[in-house]
Amino acid sequence: MATIKIQRTNEYKNRFRAVKILIDGKQIDTIANGETKEFTTAEGQHKIQAKIDWCSSPDILVILNDNEVKNLQIGSSTKNDWVTTLPFVLLIIVLHFILSKFFNFHYTGLLLIPTFLMMIYQLSIGRKNYLTLNEDNYGIR
Repeated sequence: MATIKIQRTNEYKNRFRAVKILIDGKQIDTIANGETKEFTTAEGQHKIQAKIDWCSSPDILVILNDNEVKNLQIGSSTKNDWVTTLPFVLLIIVLHFILSKFFNFHYTGLLLIPTFLMMIYQLSIGRKNYLTLNEDNYGIR
């Protein structure tokens, strides 16, 4: 039997949500934030995917030999998007306040449109790339 060892990164964004692990289209288990789990499976070719709510990772194809261990790592593809988005939104709000109060200019709120479009993209078209599932060539640490 071959073994697939999956490590989930420790991240703030999805801390309280479990990630479902699918092997060959069947859910075999869930994995919590920062957790590492091992799954035994038959040797050969397997399609592995991670899902969280309606979002997922792209499928990854793993070929296993007998008694082989494959190390995979799951994480969010948008790890720190709130860290970069929040200051941008706050900057736009402050800029809007200054420009509207002192210069009678009321259109700076339109600069928030790209931020909202990115959020809509992540929840619709980009939902199949919300998680990353990669082979960890250095082994589970």
